[in-house]
Amino acid sequence: MTDKRLKRPLIWLMVSVVTLITLCLPLQTAEGFNWFTGQEIEEPLTEKDLQKLIEVYNTIQTDYIEEVDKKQLLEGALKGMVQALEDPYSEYLNTDESDSLNETVEGEFTGIGVQFMMENGQVKVVTPIEGTPAAEVGIQPNDVILEADGTELSGMDTNEVVRIIRGEEGTTIKLKVQRGSSVIDLEITRARIPIITVTGEVAEANPSVGVVKITQFNGTTYDELLEVIDDLRQQNVTSFVFDLRNNPGGLLDQALRICNLFLEDGQMIMHIEEGTGPVYDYPASDKEYGESQVTEPYVVLVNKGSASASEIFAAAIQENTDAPVLGNQTFGKGTVQTISNASELGELKLTSARWLTPNKHWIHGEGVEVDEEIEVHPIYQSLVMQADEVLNFGMRNEFVASLRAVLNQLDYDVELGDLYDESVVEAVKAFQVDHHLESTGEVTGETAEKINQLAREYIQAHDEQLDAAIERLLELTEHDQAA
Repeated sequence: MTDKRLKRPLIWLMVSVVTLITLCLPLQTAEGFNWFTGQEIEEPLTEKDLQKLIEVYNTIQTDYIEEVDKKQLLEGALKGMVQALEDPYSEYLNTDESDSLNETVEGEFTGIGVQFMMENGQVKVVTPIEGTPAAEVGIQPNDVILEADGTELSGMDTNEVVRIIRGEEGTTIKLKVQRGSSVIDLEITRARIPIITVTGEVAEANPSVGVVKITQFNGTTYDELLEVIDDLRQQNVTSFVFDLRNNPGGLLDQALRICNLFLEDGQMIMHIEEGTGPVYDYPASDKEYGESQVTEPYVVLVNKGSASASEIFAAAIQENTDAPVLGNQTFGKGTVQTISNASELGELKLTSARWLTPNKHWIHGEGVEVDEEIEVHPIYQSLVMQADEVLNFGMRNEFVASLRAVLNQLDYDVELGDLYDESVVEAVKAFQVDHHLESTGEVTGETAEKINQLAREYIQAHDEQLDAAIERLLELTEHDQAA
């Protein structure tokens, strides 16, 4: 079994591609044998099948009204073959797309900072990257991006969407976003998005607690994590909150090495099931993954933006240890993808297996249920008010819901909801008086900007889930000391 695992490629466990693993062997040959996996192909392409492709290609070249490019046709055929699988996680990447996506493991890229997946032909947000323009304007997990600068995104593949949404630093892009039954127009300014996957700080609430934020699992995450933990230990931290909220996943080898830090040798991290084939075990192993250990008390914090490799970590902790997993139920991605050279034209990212929790549960479409739910005030999901739009009496939409959430949290006399009623008019007037603005009862211009400023300041100064996680951790450590 060990030999079998070593022959497999590095495995991708992320909902949106941000790195590529390049392999040198071709995936398939016409003789019906896959040199990459060492398996016979049950239905290899025959000469007759290939002849059909050649006939279509030749007919296009000779009869199509416009001049056509050979490379473009070949890429289209490869993309179409993968799209026929109707799998949102499998895709063909041409060389330009591969180069663009590689930016994310080389330090940074320019864009809006959102992880997404294609689901039923639509661009579904998995999570905004913390601290990026997408997060600042209030984009949320499960939002659907319908249009970008007037271009409809439905039916495009991942790489076409990336090409449209990314752009030069400082330029703006207008998105039409669906949230539930509401459609929202947002304008976002692109920025450089640095890829630092692990950060740590001493908790303000208690200097014995270290807060470690893991934003994704890329090729350096394990080493970054060890460095951050060591730095916090030198600051006399004796317990940790490991925050994986809005972490979309990443590389399997990094997830395994990080899980190994928390488990005893031989405890099961996960299983991989290849189609209808055998199930392969991935136990913790100091020999294979390293002998470093986290021995201090800790809790894990996740939410609905925690996906894939993050869920492997959460499930491994939950099913092997007494450390509580806190927050909200996770995203629910239980498949793995391998990336290999398909040809000199590009690379193939293909769903090749399912991953199972230590107890052999498949969380796909469900997510990992937390041990303790920590709900948050709706202000944390609020949208940015648009200064060039007007919100006023009688309107009902997501912007009004966000407005009510902000006013409610700022102690104005408004209940949560999505209708701009008389109570909102009066609260807005009071807000305007308090901040020396014209008292109109409408939200636009300076009023919108001031509401955005105060909402942003509140969110930056308060993290209710993290505060609750720290409190729970301190309860655990006090109990251990008492015992």
